[in-house]
Amino acid sequence: MGALALSVISPAVAQPAAPAPVEVRNVKFNRAEGWYVTEIEVQGRPGSATDNRNFINRVKVTLNLGIFSVKSPSGAKIPDTYYRASAEAVGIETSGGRSVFRFYLPPEIVKRDQISGDAKFYLVELSVDGKPLPLTEHHYPTSTLKGDIVESFRSKVSSEAGPNDGILVPQYLTPFAYSNSAPAPSFIRIENTR
Repeated sequence: MGALALSVISPAVAQPAAPAPVEVRNVKFNRAEGWYVTEIEVQGRPGSATDNRNFINRVKVTLNLGIFSVKSPSGAKIPDTYYRASAEAVGIETSGGRSVFRFYLPPEIVKRDQISGDAKFYLVELSVDGKPLPLTEHHYPTSTLKGDIVESFRSKVSSEAGPNDGILVPQYLTPFAYSNSAPAPSFIRIENTR
């Protein structure tokens, strides 16, 4: 467990910071018809400062994903590849259940990069109403990303994922957009706002 962040109220009294209104509960990786799928379960906290009649409005999930040192058939190393994508829900309920945000890498990329199994390097970032939330141990794999490595990974994704923008996509931009077997929250579609 991470240390509690403290905020000073007076020189003599300190209280723990309020818990985040939304938290990552689980991250899973699997395949669906050749696509590589990352499922991120998030849950809203009832009674948080941003709870609006049992809803947290405008919850954004950003997935940063790293695929590392896959060897080609000739034995040469393929350069490290980084992906990122975001999806913003209209709102998620704070009472009952979790909301699942899904991100997909297409079959061509899965084959090209020889992607299999769980991603060892990922970082999930959350924001509510445009305000970033602090990271917790559920936002990344603690076995591979620790301390300064988290910030190093975030920096690497920021500097190198640009050429791959648009390849890792949220569920609503895939053939699974309206799948009843993979329900998702309603998303804010920026391309429709003018």
